[in-house]
Amino acid sequence: MRQLLTAGLFLGICLLCTDFAAAQAPDINSLILELDSKDEGKKELAAHELGEIGPLAKSAVPALIKAIKSDSVGLRSEAIIALGEIGPDAAAAVPELAKILRSHSIILKFNALKALRQIGPASLPAEKQIATLLESNNSYIKVAAAWTLWSVNPDNAENQSKAIKVLISSLDLPINEVRSDAAVALAEIGAPAVKPLLAKLKTKYKGNHTVECQQICDVFAQMGVQGEAAIPTLLKALKVEETSLVWRSAHALGAIGAKPEEVVPALIPLLTNSSAEVRAHAAIALGNYGAKAKSAVPGLSKLLSDSDLNVKLDAASALGSIGPDASSAVPQLSKAMQEGPTALTLTSASTLAAIGEASVPALNKLLSKDSSLKLLAIHVLGEIGAGSSAAIPELMKLTKSTDTDIRENAIVSLGEIGPAAIKAESDLIDIMKNGKGKTRNTAVYALSKIGSKKALPLIKKYAASSSEDERFHLVCSWALLRENPHDPETVKAALPGLIKILADENPLIRREAANAISMTGSLAKSATPGLSKALKQEKDQQVVMELITALAEIGPAAASAIPQITPYLDSADPVLRVVATYALARFGKAAKSTVPALEKELAKRHEDENAVTLWALSKIDPSPKRAKAAAPAMTTLLTEHPNPDARLEAAISLGEFGIKTPEITQALKTAAKDKDPNVKKAAEAALKKLGS
Repeated sequence: MRQLLTAGLFLGICLLCTDFAAAQAPDINSLILELDSKDEGKKELAAHELGEIGPLAKSAVPALIKAIKSDSVGLRSEAIIALGEIGPDAAAAVPELAKILRSHSIILKFNALKALRQIGPASLPAEKQIATLLESNNSYIKVAAAWTLWSVNPDNAENQSKAIKVLISSLDLPINEVRSDAAVALAEIGAPAVKPLLAKLKTKYKGNHTVECQQICDVFAQMGVQGEAAIPTLLKALKVEETSLVWRSAHALGAIGAKPEEVVPALIPLLTNSSAEVRAHAAIALGNYGAKAKSAVPGLSKLLSDSDLNVKLDAASALGSIGPDASSAVPQLSKAMQEGPTALTLTSASTLAAIGEASVPALNKLLSKDSSLKLLAIHVLGEIGAGSSAAIPELMKLTKSTDTDIRENAIVSLGEIGPAAIKAESDLIDIMKNGKGKTRNTAVYALSKIGSKKALPLIKKYAASSSEDERFHLVCSWALLRENPHDPETVKAALPGLIKILADENPLIRREAANAISMTGSLAKSATPGLSKALKQEKDQQVVMELITALAEIGPAAASAIPQITPYLDSADPVLRVVATYALARFGKAAKSTVPALEKELAKRHEDENAVTLWALSKIDPSPKRAKAAAPAMTTLLTEHPNPDARLEAAISLGEFGIKTPEITQALKTAAKDKDPNVKKAAEAALKKLGS
C-alpha cells in the first residue's frame, strides 16, 4: 500500500546548500497563563494564538471557557474563535456557547455559531438555541445558524429541510459573504440539497434569472460527486445561449466528475465554441475526467494553437490530466513548449512529464542541441523517471557540462531514472570522489537512487569522516538509510539530520527527507513530533503527502498526529485524501475519533476512493458491521486493482473479516494464482482462515 500511495510522486533532492529555518513551537502553558494577564491586549493575543495552534491547544479549553465569560467583547470573541479552532475537544464549552446565542451581540453570536459548527455533533445540546436563530432578521446569523444546525445533527430530517430552505433562499441576497457561506453550506450538505436546488434552477431559468442560475451551478460544482443527480439538468444547460451559464454548467459537470460516458461527449463540442471562456472551462472539465476523457485529445490538441492564452494553458493542463493516453498530442505540446510564452512553456513541460515515456524523444532532441530549454527538458526527463531511459546517453554527456546547473540537474535526472541508469555508475563515482559542493552531493544522491553497490563503501567512509561539509554528511547519511532502512543503528544515526532537514527552505529537500523517514517504518517513532510539527506548517502538497505517509508508516506510535492529518480527508486532491485515509487506517483503533469524518466522506466520493475508506474503517473499528460493509469493495479490489500492494491489503483484510461467501472464496482462489508472490501468499492464508 505504501507504494500505491506514493507512486507517481516526483521526489526531490536532499542536496542543495541552504540554511535551516528552525521554528519554535508555541508554549501553550504560557499562553494559558497570559489569559489571566491584567493587560487586555495580551489576553486577546493569547486567545488568538491558542486558536492558531488549533486542536493541540485542547488543554486551554477550561481557561478559554472562563475567558468567554469576561466583560471584554474582544477577548470573548477571540476565545470563542479559539474554541472553534480546537474543534471536538472543546465540547465542554458548548453550554456557554449556547448561552451566547441568546446575547445581543451579532459578532459574538456569529462566532459562537461557527464554533459550535466546528465542534460538531458534540454541540447537539445547543440544537434548540441554534434552530431559533433560523428566524433571525440578520442574514449573516440566519445562514450561520442553518449551516450549524445541519452540521450538529445532519440526520435530523426536519432540521435539514429547514436549513436547506434558508440556505437556498439566501443565494438571492445581495451580500456576497452571505451568498458565499450559503453556497458552501449547501455544498457540504450535498445530495439532500440537490432536488430543492434543481427545483429553484428550473424556476429561475424560466424567469431568466441568469445570476441565480449561475450561483446554483456553482453550488453543484462545490458539491462534487454528491451533485450527480444534477447532471441531466446541467447537460441541458450546455445548450442554452447564455454564455456565462454554459461555462458554469461545464465547470459544474467537471467538478462532479461522474457519468463520463454521457458528459465527455457533451463537453467536446464546446471546445470549438466562439467564447474563449466556454472553451477554457470545457477543457478544464474534461481534464477533471482524466484518462476517461481520452476521446477529447484531438480537440484539446487543436486548442494548443488557440488565439487565447488561457485556453491554451487549460488545454495543456487537461492533456496532462489525461496522461499517457494523450501521447498523440506530444508534437503539439513540444511546439507549444518551445514557442511559449513562459506560462505555456512550463505547463506544456508538465504535461509532457505526465504523458511520460512517449514524450522522451521530443525532449531528448532538446538535450542534443543548444536550446534555451535544455535545463527544463532535463528536469522533465527526471520527472518521467524510469521511462526516460532512452535519454541516458545524452544525460551522461551533460554530467561533464561546464554549466553548473546543467551538470547537476543531469546528475539528478539520472538518479530519478533509477536502476536503468547504472551504466552511469563509474562516471558518478568519479564525480563523488573529485567533485565539490552541490555537484558532489548530487552524485551521492544519484548513486543511491540507481542502486549502486560499488559506491557504498565510499559513502560509508564519507559519512564517518570529519569533514566540515554538514550537507555532505547529511546526504551520505540519507543514502545509507535508503540502503538499509531497517537497521536500528543506521536509523538512529540518520534520523536527527533528516528531522532537521524537514525545516529546510527548499520543498524538494523536505520531501526527500520525509520520504527517507517513511522507509524506516516504526523505527522512526522518535521522529513523530518533528513530522507533526512539519505537517502543521507545510504548504507544499507533495511534501504534505510524504509527511503523512511517514507518520502512517510509523503506525500507532504516531497517533498523536491524528489532529493534523484528519483535515486532509476533505482535501480537493484525491491522492491526498487517500493518503490521509491510509494513515488513519494505519493508526488503527487509536483513530476512532475520525470515524464520523470518514463516514461523511463515503457519501461524497466515487466507488474506487470509497473502497479505501471502507477498508480504513474496518481497520479503525474492526467490527462485523464494518467488515460486512467493506467486504464487497475488498473483493473487487482484490481481483481488479492493477497495483499488487492494493491487492495484498485486500487479501489480508478478507482473511481478517472472516466472511465466507462464494464471491469472496472465488476472488481469493483467483488471487492465490496471482503473479505477485506476496498477494498469492496472503490469499492462500486468507483461504485457510476461512476454511476453504
